[in-house]
This record gives sequence, structure tokens and C-alpha cells, in this order.
Amino acid sequence: MESAIRPQTLISQLQSLIDAYEGSESEGTFYSPEAIRERVPLQIEDEPTPQDELMEILKAIVIRTPKTANRLFFNQLFGGKEDLAVVADMMVARMNNSMYTYKVAGPHVLIEHELLRKACDVIGFTDGEGTFCPGGSLGNLVAMVVARNTSVAGVRDHGVAGNTFTAYTSAEGHYSIRKNAGILGIGRENVREIAVNDRGEMQADDFGKQVEQDLAAGFIPFFVNLTAGTTVLGAFDDVTQVGAIAKKHGIWVHVDGSYGASVLMSKKRAALLPGIELADSVSWNPHKMMGVPLTCSMLLSKKKGLLIDNFSEVSDYLFQDDADELNPGMKSLQCGRRNDAFKLWALWKQLGNKGFEQRLEKQFLLRDEIVSMIKSDPAFELIIEPASLNVCFQYRGVASDRICSALDKKGFGKVGHGTFNRQHFIRMVIVNADLVPKDLEDFLSGIKVIAMGLQGEGK
Repeated sequence: MESAIRPQTLISQLQSLIDAYEGSESEGTFYSPEAIRERVPLQIEDEPTPQDELMEILKAIVIRTPKTANRLFFNQLFGGKEDLAVVADMMVARMNNSMYTYKVAGPHVLIEHELLRKACDVIGFTDGEGTFCPGGSLGNLVAMVVARNTSVAGVRDHGVAGNTFTAYTSAEGHYSIRKNAGILGIGRENVREIAVNDRGEMQADDFGKQVEQDLAAGFIPFFVNLTAGTTVLGAFDDVTQVGAIAKKHGIWVHVDGSYGASVLMSKKRAALLPGIELADSVSWNPHKMMGVPLTCSMLLSKKKGLLIDNFSEVSDYLFQDDADELNPGMKSLQCGRRNDAFKLWALWKQLGNKGFEQRLEKQFLLRDEIVSMIKSDPAFELIIEPASLNVCFQYRGVASDRICSALDKKGFGKVGHGTFNRQHFIRMVIVNADLVPKDLEDFLSGIKVIAMGLQGEGK
């Protein structure tokens, strides 16, 4: 068996893989599953693979991996990259620490503390706390656990017994709320999807009526999920109005800001989230608008102590030397946990609040650029004035899903499609801060080429 790779060799191999990836990053080439299986030997064998051969296989894989930082990627709520954060994330893998105790994570626990304190400060949680989670869905799950346990005494220890809980989210909210209700024993059918207005925002009056109906039927309304930046339209629910109704009934107010909480980094764009400081908890994913590599997600709680109260367990073999405050595993859903804080901290140190504000403003200016291009071209139709960085539009006369599929397979770019109010459209997300207006022009030109080709085929 070969000995461990020497540091110098490791750096050389890493550089070789990075060069291969970067050399192909401007491409939008589509590789089907069949083509990858045919050309790349993915099977794991009994015998070790020779090192040179293995490096060629690794290069073949990175070359064929979709490039989320190139100028043709508009498909998800993340995209682009900040180089220092990438470097810090590479070091996380090399250091290989787990984030449950100070004993094994050292200064990274203090880094987490600083980031969570800073994030609470940005939100307006003056006595808050938080934890890092592997994505917004799990952040939402943590919030639902705390809300359920807070709503009825003894639930954490004795179970839900005969209680029937109800949770609330908008019809445009993230699917994780229903999924989490199934995980927690709340029941997916006990999640009420509240109607939205013509901008995709939860209607407060409908929420209030549904709560009254559930109370009258003997249910326990315990949790309302407000979305800051819905997945399709990028809409922001009204925290102040819905939150006031929820508080009247003792319902936990959670803001799923996985996508949109980052607007708080700009004084101008923070106006999209008035009243967020009134929430009980907030999910926030810096790996979306802020350009931090996946995954980097936080769950922030307004009241300090709730996370330890709801997630701590006695474990003498693990929590040994330090106070609970220095053992993040005491307030986490997980035991072993990857260090997702270091890359965000490094980038925040580099840019400061002002740098993130400038980055965010550039994203919104790019959004305004493409909206102007769409409005000025009669071939396109803007579906809705965007609230966030989601731009929803269609090419007149050609089905949007067919355009998106053809764009991908012909290497013209990756973009998704969505539906709202029975309209089907292209959903383009402008999160890559490295873009310039010419990139947007070229992408729209590519859509035209594809659409006219589909028209020519009689489809």
C-alpha cells in the first residue's frame, strides 16, 4: 500500500486538477449520464488504481462537472465564486477538524462564535444565538424542532402524545417545510399552504383565517414559515403583518431567509425585510448571494439558550474539558459536523460589511440591466417585476421548458424554468457578481438562437 502523499506532491496534484477545471470552466458542454459512464471508468475495482491513471480519471470528472461559476450558469440560487473563500474551504478539508468541541476545533469555535454574533447583529437579534447547518432545509428543521418543543411542555421528553400540531407556509414556500413536518411526526397534511398575492407574497388575512379555523377544530398552531426570497419569484413575505397575527396566538415566527437574508448586507436592499428582527428564528445561507462555496448555512435564534435546551445531550466521552459555550455540539442537530464557518469568516474579513454591500449592489444592478434588455426586446416578455435577483420571463411563442432543455444540451448555458399563476417561464438568477452586461446580452442572444431553431422545427 502506498504511503501518504507528500505535501509538495499533494499541492502539485491539486494544481493539476484546478488547471484542468479552470481550463474547461468557460465551456457549457453537456455530458449525458450515458456518455460519462462510457468515457470515464467509474467502477471501483479490487486492485488499486495506479496514481497516474487515477489523476487522469479525476481530471476527466472535473472537466465534465457542471461549471457553476461560469458566465452561462443562471440555474440555481447560487453561482460564481470568491477566491479567498475557496482557498479557506480547501484548508478546511486539509485540517479535517470536526466542529463539536473546542478540544478538537480550537480557534474555529471562536470563529463560529464571532460569525453567529455578527449575523445576529445584522438581523437585529440583540441577545441571539445560532448554529451552522448543512443547508437551509436543515436550518428550517432546527427551527421547527424548537418551535414544536416550545409550544407544548414536555414534548421533547415524552413525545407529541395526542397533540395535533399545524404549521403554516406560503404556497410559494420551500418544500422543506412539508418534508420536515413528515420527519418530526407533525404530518405533511398538517402543513397549511397559505395563498399568495399576485407578487407571490403570503396573504396575511388568509393566514389569520386558517389559524382561527385550526384553533376551532382543536389543532395546535405552532409554527409559521415566512420566506425571504422565494425559490421561483424571489418574493419576500411580510414579516411585520403576518408576525403580528402569529404572536397574538403564540405561534413561532420563522423566516426562511436561506436565499434572501443576504439583502440585509445592503442598507438599501434591507428595505425588502422590514420587521425581520421580530422573528423568533431565521435561516440564512451565505453560499447563495454572498459567493461562499457550498455549504454555508446558519440558523439564528432570537433567544439565547434555546438551542442547548433543545439539542444538548449528556456525552461524557465527547464533552469533557470545556464549558457548554465552547462545545458547539451541545446546540447542534449533528454530532460530527464539517467546518463551514472558516471560509465565510475569511471572506468577511477580506471584504468587510462595505465589500459585501458593494457586491450585493452589483448583483442588483446586473439584474436591472437584464430586465431592461428584456423589456426593450419584443421577442421577450417579463412575467413580473423582480423583487430579488430572480428574473422571470419568456420567449414569446416557444415553451420555456423546451428552451431551457435545449440550451443545456447544446452548451448555450444552464437556466431553470418555473410556474406561477398558470404561466410557465424561464427563471434566471443573477447571483454571479463576476458577470458583466455583455454576458447577459450573449445569454439572451443564445436563447433567441435556440428558440428560433425550435420554431423552425415546428415545435
